[in-house]
Amino acid sequence: MEGSTGTERVTYPSGGRQVTAEIARPSTPPPWPAVILIHELSGLSDHYRDVATRFAGEGYLALAPDLYANDAVFQSLSEHSVHAVGRVRHAHDLDAAIVALNLPEHEQDELRRAAHWDRERDMSTYVPDLLAAIEYLGQRPDVRHGVVAAIGYCWGGGVLGQLLVAGADLAAAAIYYGEPPALDQLASVSCPVEGHYGTGDTVVGYKFAPDLEAAMKSQQKDFAYFLYEDAPHAFFNNTGPRYRPDAAKLAWERTLAFFERHLKGAPVAAS
Repeated sequence: MEGSTGTERVTYPSGGRQVTAEIARPSTPPPWPAVILIHELSGLSDHYRDVATRFAGEGYLALAPDLYANDAVFQSLSEHSVHAVGRVRHAHDLDAAIVALNLPEHEQDELRRAAHWDRERDMSTYVPDLLAAIEYLGQRPDVRHGVVAAIGYCWGGGVLGQLLVAGADLAAAAIYYGEPPALDQLASVSCPVEGHYGTGDTVVGYKFAPDLEAAMKSQQKDFAYFLYEDAPHAFFNNTGPRYRPDAAKLAWERTLAFFERHLKGAPVAAS
């Protein structure tokens, strides 16, 4: 481990607005390869600030954009209610699903508001804001030119899939238990991709992985995935109830090795 200077808040431009992000720098001299962290459904939390610091400690400039930075409705929701959205997210009858949880009335109201936010929010800004993050990093003199990766967790893993099929210029991408991209839209994927899925995941699942692998291979794309026996959704998040230390440690080691090959081993491009 090379050491980190901790995180600080920055902003970068995207489509006429400013996106807030947390950034962590290594303690070693620049320029560095960079990693973009894409948060889960509940937003940019202290967990992702910690993960950013961990990546910085491994020699990467880590940028964690807040994809909800300009979402006023999200800002008004309680963290608890947003976390609970996953329990009713796919319910056909939302009200019945919320009532079935037997929550106190005020918690039901908060969850209902959070669930409606999840279903009605404008999701068109997420990929553009991440494309802007890649551009922002590409313009920083302390980032190795053209050496930027991305990693997405849970909902953020699904957003990373959308970023990849949008043709994002990345050196590598790691998806942690995210919904897969559409299999007929993989032609624009331009970098090696690695997937990490738990066989105990009842939120996103994992049985799509072989089909995704076959579809990627048919498009001559570099894709590999790992399964973690009985690991549930969000097994990497050490602040949540589904954290599995052994699976998280192994996935972290595999991710570092993957990024080591494709980022630290990448030739230095001319500026």
